[in-house]
Amino acid sequence: MKHIKTIRILGIFIALLTLSVLSCSGSSGIPNFFATKTPTPTSTFTPSPTLTPSPTLTVTQAPSSTPTPLPTGINAEKQSDGTTLFVDYDNKFKLTLPADWVIIPFKKDTLAQTLSNLAKENPQLAAAAKAFENMDPEMFRLVAINKNLKYLKNTFASNLNVTAYENELLAAMPLEFVTGAMEEQFQKQGAKVLTHDVNIVENSHGVAMQYIEIEQTISGNKIQQRVLMFQSNKKLVMLSFTTLPQFSKELFAEANAIGGTVEMLK
Repeated sequence: MKHIKTIRILGIFIALLTLSVLSCSGSSGIPNFFATKTPTPTSTFTPSPTLTPSPTLTVTQAPSSTPTPLPTGINAEKQSDGTTLFVDYDNKFKLTLPADWVIIPFKKDTLAQTLSNLAKENPQLAAAAKAFENMDPEMFRLVAINKNLKYLKNTFASNLNVTAYENELLAAMPLEFVTGAMEEQFQKQGAKVLTHDVNIVENSHGVAMQYIEIEQTISGNKIQQRVLMFQSNKKLVMLSFTTLPQFSKELFAEANAIGGTVEMLK
């Protein structure tokens, strides 16, 4: 439990540290009527047969439809191939998680079912997931763990958290300036920055995205984190992947693959 508690502490630490970094940083028409004078007849005439008027087409106006309100909040839906489609309606983006990633629900009843399912696979997975049960939904848009037993150590499971920070300046600045500023601030706060220069995440939907990597030691445990950043709806969105150093190469490659699925909502 000590390992996963440390991971959870770092996840919250990164979010709070990021908050600290961000704080430093016409007229109507009138018809015309014309009167026509009726001429006086000068001779007697036989009227022609009266024509039967054609029926007048009556136009029935279709009732106006009420626009369907746009969805709000977040939604996660399991796909037929085992992946999970996550949609953040408030921040106007969606992404796809591979089958090995399990979303930790914020609602207690749904969380209980998720823990039960994970316990059937491995009790350590359930213990890892339970450590995230009290995450603040106002701060975190998504929390997920990787259930692949290959990356499970004691009660540690690599995890992902997604946060969105409303800041018009950071949402408008070039990403290279944003990531550079983040690296500098994380370093000032005592984290070891592992990245240099500009690190681009390839995205198949044209979303501009970059990442930074940091290393932090908490309670004697060394942990690495890759933080993917992109801008959406006047927000700076951060996908933070946390893992142990021995898993970082493979897990961070998967992190970039997940970043590549991010798509803006129309």
